Amino acid sequence: MFFEGRLLIEILDWDWKLRVAIEAGAKRRGRLSEGLTYGRYFLIRGRIRAPRELRGKAVKVTLSPFGPKVRFGYDGLPQIGSLRIPANRGDWDFEAMLMLPEDAIPATAASLATMWKNLQIITFNESAAGAAVSHYFFGAHIHPNLEAWANAE
Repeated sequence: MFFEGRLLIEILDWDWKLRVAIEAGAKRRGRLSEGLTYGRYFLIRGRIRAPRELRGKAVKVTLSPFGPKVRFGYDGLPQIGSLRIPANRGDWDFEAMLMLPEDAIPATAASLATMWKNLQIITFNESAAGAAVSHYFFGAHIHPNLEAWANAE
């Protein structure tokens, strides 16, 4: 398989972004605008650690928060993210978008700032262009049963 069903990414740095915009065609009311939109997301810059064949490749990971109305599984979204090879590679060999529950934003910010060093992404429906993500894990250390895979020469 292209990604072997999983990737281990070393987190190099991260940022917490805020995007604010007025929707096209929004009407003005006084000093405030209807149609104002905003979005918060985490942007992680990383490097693939495993599998060995992809080691050293640059990865951009976006953690996109979602609210309580979003559903997964049966009658909901079939995946919690995606991993792809960008058409215009630029600075990134891979891009991942992972969904993050809004309730997890404070803990995610605190943990990225203080202890998380690695991100493991589990994939399915892999193709030459990318894969769907079934789940992901953050950690401060590589689990002992993954050390051989993460350190393979």
